[in-house]
Amino acid sequence: MRPAVFFITLLLLALLPISNTSQGLDSGSGITLFASFNEESDSTTIRIEVPITNDASLLDDLKETTFALNRAPNGEINHLNPIISGLKLCDETMSNAECSGRVVEFEYYPESNLVAAAPPNPAVHYTLLIEQDLPAMNVVASDCCIDEEVSPIQSVDNLTAEYESGITMLNWDYPENTSMNHSIMIYRHDSPATVENWNTLPKTIVTSSVVAGVTNYEVNHSGNSVEREVYYTVTLLYETSEDTRFLLDNTLQEPIVEDNVAPLFIGELTATFDANTAFTTVDWGAGLQDEDLVINIYRSSVEPQQIDVSTLVNSVDASLSSTQIQVPQGEHRQSWYAITLQDSEGNEVLDLTEASPVSDMVIESTIGITTVTGLSAERYGDGTIVISWDDDTNNPDAVARVWRSFEGPITSLQNVEELNSVNVSNGQTSHNPVNPQDEAWYAVTIDAAWGESQEIWHDETLVLGTNSLITSIKETEDVVEEVEINFNSQILTTSGIRMNITDGAVISLGELDQNDIIVISTSYPVANISCFDIAGEGTSIHSEMDWALTFNANQSGEECGGLISDGEEEITFAISWDYIESQVSTNDGTTIIVEEDDEDEDEGDDEEDDEDENSEVAAVTILTIIILALVIYLVVMMRKQDYQEEE
Repeated sequence: MRPAVFFITLLLLALLPISNTSQGLDSGSGITLFASFNEESDSTTIRIEVPITNDASLLDDLKETTFALNRAPNGEINHLNPIISGLKLCDETMSNAECSGRVVEFEYYPESNLVAAAPPNPAVHYTLLIEQDLPAMNVVASDCCIDEEVSPIQSVDNLTAEYESGITMLNWDYPENTSMNHSIMIYRHDSPATVENWNTLPKTIVTSSVVAGVTNYEVNHSGNSVEREVYYTVTLLYETSEDTRFLLDNTLQEPIVEDNVAPLFIGELTATFDANTAFTTVDWGAGLQDEDLVINIYRSSVEPQQIDVSTLVNSVDASLSSTQIQVPQGEHRQSWYAITLQDSEGNEVLDLTEASPVSDMVIESTIGITTVTGLSAERYGDGTIVISWDDDTNNPDAVARVWRSFEGPITSLQNVEELNSVNVSNGQTSHNPVNPQDEAWYAVTIDAAWGESQEIWHDETLVLGTNSLITSIKETEDVVEEVEINFNSQILTTSGIRMNITDGAVISLGELDQNDIIVISTSYPVANISCFDIAGEGTSIHSEMDWALTFNANQSGEECGGLISDGEEEITFAISWDYIESQVSTNDGTTIIVEEDDEDEDEGDDEEDDEDENSEVAAVTILTIIILALVIYLVVMMRKQDYQEEE
């Protein structure tokens, strides 16, 4: 039993701390502070040491406590001027063994305007305070009376940087009483600059020739593509020195974003107009998941060669794949659409290439009629072609462009001839074709500006049957095929009239009476000899396969629309005469008129005498006809050559 008690006692004694029992975090906790000034670098080295101890309570307090390093003029111990805050001697991740005896050392560069006393007594007092207790002066460790003869800082102050449209503008101030016997150095680097890393920090000299007194500098990136976050530092370069202590604001604490690289959209673009809704859908297929980007939509009334920023119609989130553009009422326009990507810095590609997303031309129309209608063409006798149309456009300044084709109805303006242009309101135009064609087609299109647009454009819309002819027009004169006539023809009357008949002849026989016989004869038997309208409209007489047609002059029509045909040979003619009734003297010396109808007899006592006379006249007439027929036959058979000479 006694040995066990003894062993436990030894074990407890082994667990006792090497140092004295913890007295808390105060000046008696064993923490020491040392400060030493380096005249070459104008810096003070601060060294803080944690005691070697097994006091777990003390070590736990160190892990949980945050300190502040205070710097005060010599003799003013209660002057509160913390120069470093949030200082940890140990942290919670350390073991007690790692915390015990730990040393914290760093360089501090005092500013010349913080030196407590003017030379020759520039001493200062450093104290380590518990930050949680501030503003109480709970001193844990201190070091007094450090001589810090700091030379005046030679640097600019309040350095700022702004980037816009490919230019970084640096601005700074000069502290008062700064001598001007220097030049200005400007550096660019990717990481923040400190005194400790300056010598090893990768950096680029932007310029070393800015003259003293200048307070700004412009870095132009127009010749280079940049997309980065960078820092700038401005120093003063004297003949034999360069102050790189950075104790004032002569280096950027936060980076400046320089970005003149525009994002590029790769893809196709379509534009489709819906006349029912008056919306044009602009579609680029797929969006981009990038919060830094937007899509700009531009519209041009002519095929664009470069994007004009004044034609921007909408901006949408880059995640979208399409958008809709409303077309105002009363518009009739042709449109090309283009899109670009723009980043948060305002960068976008405005130059167009073959790969740029530009839509094909789309016609956007909220107007009912935009073409001429009722197009027609007519050939006049002198060869002039007159093209006519109806104008329902209500556009007094519209110009009609007239097109001509020999290949078929005009459905496009490829391989067609353009004629003269006139105002649409004229309703017609004419031309005399230099090379008239048997078949020609015409179309009319319009040059005009519509709606609010002042841009005149050519609407090539072609609608068959509306502003483009479906059927052709014959521009050439109709050629009458001449048929060789091999037969000769004449007209004879018993009263002695004899005339040749030619194609198209119009013959007047003068006055004929009831005794006249009219004979139409040919030089040989033909297929048909006809007279039309001889006894009134619609009447006719004819003789088939004969050489003569004979009839009385006593016809109510007193005309003959003649036709002689023999196979393909055919002539037409017209004969007219005036029929006069015959006058006969009676025995008693009176005169009577013989009616056309021989069957009608006059009443009276002289009826028998009249019949005798009529019989005599009839006998003479018959004899005359027989003789005349024989004469005609002989003439026709024996004097054919004479007919030709008379013609």
